[in-house]
Amino acid sequence: MEDEEKIIFELIDQLDAEKAELELIGSSAYTSQPLTEREAASIQRIKARTISKLQLEKVDTSPLPTVHSSRRRRIAVVAAVIAFLLVAVEVGSTPSVQAELNKVLRFLPGFGMVREGDLTQLTYVLEKPYVQEIGVGRLTVDGIALESNFATITLRGEQTAAVKEFKAEISGRKYTFTYSTLASSGDWYGNYIPTRGTHVPVSDTITLYINGTTIGPLKLDLPKTADDLEHLGSSSEQQDVRITAFPTRVDDGIVRVQLISKLPQQSLTVQSYGVSPLVEDTGLYVEDADGTKAELVKSETLTYPSDFRFHETPIGGVLPYTVVVPFIEVSDREAISKEVSILLPDVGVERTIEVPAEVSGFPVRFTRIKRTSDTTVILDVDIQFDPSKPRGLQYFLIRYPGSKFNNSFSWENVNKTSAVMKTLQLETKPGETLLRFSLAEPHYLIKGPWRLPLKFE
Repeated sequence: MEDEEKIIFELIDQLDAEKAELELIGSSAYTSQPLTEREAASIQRIKARTISKLQLEKVDTSPLPTVHSSRRRRIAVVAAVIAFLLVAVEVGSTPSVQAELNKVLRFLPGFGMVREGDLTQLTYVLEKPYVQEIGVGRLTVDGIALESNFATITLRGEQTAAVKEFKAEISGRKYTFTYSTLASSGDWYGNYIPTRGTHVPVSDTITLYINGTTIGPLKLDLPKTADDLEHLGSSSEQQDVRITAFPTRVDDGIVRVQLISKLPQQSLTVQSYGVSPLVEDTGLYVEDADGTKAELVKSETLTYPSDFRFHETPIGGVLPYTVVVPFIEVSDREAISKEVSILLPDVGVERTIEVPAEVSGFPVRFTRIKRTSDTTVILDVDIQFDPSKPRGLQYFLIRYPGSKFNNSFSWENVNKTSAVMKTLQLETKPGETLLRFSLAEPHYLIKGPWRLPLKFE
């Protein structure tokens, strides 16, 4: 599989419906040999110094006849700094060290995504969403990212027809973009990539032609860059989970914040940061330096669980603003328990049981079973949720014998305050005397709090 396809597939996986989550993505373009401890330490020092140099550089080296950008001017300096370091520093003598030295992290706004790539590689992004009124509705260009081997655009629509394909003019030529993901629930959200086999040039200007509407030309900027996630935005770490916040002022008095997590296992995905908690006043909030809470903007459209906005506090509020995340909900897509077997009663018969199980280190107990028909069973479970513990299981999915997939199922949550599962409605077959299944993909809470003072450029 080509590197470009791998990157696209990773992005599609992240945009899986409304629960899609934003993670740290590493490029597969590096196949260097393992570094020694001495080499790794030297690289970290060199990279930190390089980034520092770029932040201070003021020389205009851009040959493009466009509006000058201090960020764009830094790109030309990167090659010179790296070249000098590779010659002057002894550890730059091996290919593995050179590959590691060129790695850098870039934040792609609108996608809430961090990509690792070559420091000398040119990348342009749309810094803020662009909104186009269309009749009674509106179309929002949420994100644009252009690289030599990577191009993607995200759109969202309110009271407008969903877009499956459109044209984009880049460097004087038009290219066709088609949807890779399209989610609709009245309003809609889509991610778009160039048609297969099309190479899109890198440019700092783009114009979109969507359903007879021209949007642009839109000015693109160089993304925020750093050598590690901690210095790319405001970060906090609790229980081996690092959360980084990226704020952008998008309208008068409104700030957009995108959150990214670095998790201890690749199989984990953040499903919620508590932006819309089930229990009021228990989730994420924003406060200024005086402790005054800012009002979160309620979203009426599909959005990432890590993407939210808030109103800045009235005049008199004191910077900085701090995002406080009391807890996150994560899922482990690879976790699966040992098979559970429970004797089935006759139809209409209910009985108390005591059947233990465990998934991802969380103990559970099945306590009651009732066969409601030849093909349906009600099963009560005690997941032993304790809000005082650092981690607490909320629910899990079911995998039936012989299946490679996790099944969703009907379940009744009788404890509305803690949002944990209680009664499952499962499937069986006529004539079966044994209910068999495994617990899969557990969803659980990890307690913080993570406190993230926002940094505005």
